[in-house]
Amino acid sequence: GSGKTTIIEGLAKFIDSKKIAVIQGDLESDIDKKRLEKSNIQTYQINTHSGCHLNASMINEALMDMDLSNKEYLIIENVGNLVCPAGVNLGQDINLIVSSTTEGSDKPKKYPVIFSDADIIVISKMDLMAAVGFDEKQYLSDLKNINGKALVIKTSSKENSSFKELVHEIKHFRSHKVNEHHHH
Repeated sequence: GSGKTTIIEGLAKFIDSKKIAVIQGDLESDIDKKRLEKSNIQTYQINTHSGCHLNASMINEALMDMDLSNKEYLIIENVGNLVCPAGVNLGQDINLIVSSTTEGSDKPKKYPVIFSDADIIVISKMDLMAAVGFDEKQYLSDLKNINGKALVIKTSSKENSSFKELVHEIKHFRSHKVNEHHHH
C-alpha cells in the first residue's frame, strides 16, 4: 500500500510504456499486474505464496520467459514489505524504496537495513501528508543518519509532474552506470 504500482504508472507517463518491463512479486494476487497492463506495461507475475521476498533464481526464471527485445527498463517490484527484501540482491542496478506518508514518519528508524541500501527513496502520497500528520523533518533527519547518499524524491499521484523528477534521476543514474560498464 505504499504506492509502488502507482510509481510505475507515474514513470510510464514520461517513459514510453513499450520500453518498460516489470517483474512483479506478490504473495498471491495479480491485481497490480492487471493494473499495469492497463497502462500497456509488459508485466510478469511471480507469486511467492508464503515467501516474503523475491530471489535471484525467481528473477532468472522470469527473464527466461520474457521477451525483452526493445525494452530499456526492467523494473522488479518486490513483495511489499521493508524487512525481507533488505540485502537480497536480485542483480538490480538501482535500489529504490517507496515509502508513503500514510505509513508514518518512523520508517527509516524502524527499518534501517533496507533504507541504508537505497539509492533513491520516494516519499509517496505527499498530498496526504497533512492529513496523516507525516513529520517530514523527522523522517529526513532519521534518514540522513542511516543513509546520507540516497536521493529523496517526493511524489503525489495527484500531480503527474512529481514523477518527472524521478524519471530524470533514473535516467541520470542509468547513464552513469552505462558509462561505468563501458570503462571496465
